[in-house]
Amino acid sequence: MGGGRVSARVGDRRRATGAGMASARRTTGLLTVAVVAAALALAGCSSAGGAGGDCDTDKGTLAVGLIAPLSGPLANIGLGMRDSADLAVRQANERCAIPGYRLELQSRDDRGDPPTGAAAAKDLVADPDLIGVVGTYNSSTAQTVQPVLGDAGVVQVSPGNTNVSLTRGANPVTAPLRQYQTYFRVVASDAVQGPAAADHLAALGRTRVAVVSDGQTYGEGIADEFTKQFATRGGDVVLRTTLPAGSSPTAAVAAIGRSNPQAVFYGGEYPDGAPLSRALAGLGVPLMGGDGIVDPDYATEGGRDGDLGTSVGPPTETLPGAKAFLDAYRAAGYREGYGQYGAFSFDAANVVLGSAGTVVANRGGGEWSTALRPAVVQAVQAYDADGITGPISFDRFGDVGSDAVTMYRLVGGRWIPDRAQP
Repeated sequence: MGGGRVSARVGDRRRATGAGMASARRTTGLLTVAVVAAALALAGCSSAGGAGGDCDTDKGTLAVGLIAPLSGPLANIGLGMRDSADLAVRQANERCAIPGYRLELQSRDDRGDPPTGAAAAKDLVADPDLIGVVGTYNSSTAQTVQPVLGDAGVVQVSPGNTNVSLTRGANPVTAPLRQYQTYFRVVASDAVQGPAAADHLAALGRTRVAVVSDGQTYGEGIADEFTKQFATRGGDVVLRTTLPAGSSPTAAVAAIGRSNPQAVFYGGEYPDGAPLSRALAGLGVPLMGGDGIVDPDYATEGGRDGDLGTSVGPPTETLPGAKAFLDAYRAAGYREGYGQYGAFSFDAANVVLGSAGTVVANRGGGEWSTALRPAVVQAVQAYDADGITGPISFDRFGDVGSDAVTMYRLVGGRWIPDRAQP
């Protein structure tokens, strides 16, 4: 997901709740369904929190941090992220994942706001028992969190950030540069999602498209990626304009109408994308966006049937390896749904837990200290295992090796996989 904003609306990043989505094998086309066997120990785990009854925890408590929007318009996403990471921590305690230690999740609310996210990161790294951080959701928040965690040598594994620059710098094509060795993500970037959207619209014969973005990190990034790919498909971007988050869409809709497009691509989140779609009803053209609009609340906020969206991975419930996760999540009794990024958050937490456990056993002689944080980063870089969202390993930039994308269409007020190909 992308940018952020300081207002009470939303950060920027693409995400959607409802059915969770997961990464599969590397492909730049639209995802069908990847068959992935989850190697994580899910089966037989109870919903009880805390350390398992037979685990020795006399060495104390180690913390996994989580930074996500736990309040505000994106809370439905952030709470699913939190609870899914919590499930991973519970299960790690039940199997005595790091002998001698109890594990706990330390959650911090970033509200989709970059300064708040930075403050949360500073609070977490002050704890010497912090072994790693899961988050963030918003790409703009990630930009403020990355240097804090990087300076402290604390590994960060994001289950939702998609802006390309987070791993490859300002010139990802001509001069890719990884700025933070501590940063990783388990989702595909906008370099995959934007082009997939462009390919789909072009294949539908909609060659005149107006591009609107919210000015935030996520929105601008995915709009740029869409625009570049659309041009290679012979498409014509008849208008490129910015509609700041929280603004009335009236002026933008008037400009769009004058440009006479066949569709509108929106780079931003659903709280602003849905009202824009509603305002476009009189023009009779669909709105398309990335995972930032593929949210159950999109329709209630004004999104129209026929609108299109892309998101990372297939729906969680379609993954053969996800059944045990779904069963365990329901058994745990969490009040919120796991959401679109719950499965990714579960996997991200297990990457941190598994890597830290290996380091404590092999490098720390069974004892944790902050001096081991760089070794945890190295262990994550070398990580190679099956998660419930697919195979997880990282390239030299910290990007996950799988980059599948699914196309969605709003039908009857619900996002469903768009299986009808042009």
